[in-house]
Amino acid sequence: MNLLGLRVPATIGSCISTTSLLYGIGAVGAIVIINQLLRNSKPFLVSATKEVISFQQWLNSNIEESKEFWEDVIAEAKHEYKLEIERKLEILQKQQEILEKLKSSL
Repeated sequence: MNLLGLRVPATIGSCISTTSLLYGIGAVGAIVIINQLLRNSKPFLVSATKEVISFQQWLNSNIEESKEFWEDVIAEAKHEYKLEIERKLEILQKQQEILEKLKSSL
């Protein structure tokens, strides 16, 4: 096989195929290019990261507020339910007393 005018054997050292070697060289080249592109766009990356952090803090605060709101709603609903049950129990007790008075008067 010829690569850039050089004869490359089918296997290098009898353990690495030429295709694997080319993939490795391509991967290293891609890493170098990506690294250079990222260095050039560092101000953009810093700005984007800052915005992500800001959004995360905003989202966490809204979630916390929402959580507190729903905890209050649930606590209030439980309290009202308990009061309603107590009122019904009082009514039943009064009805029982009235029935007992009626029985005793008959």
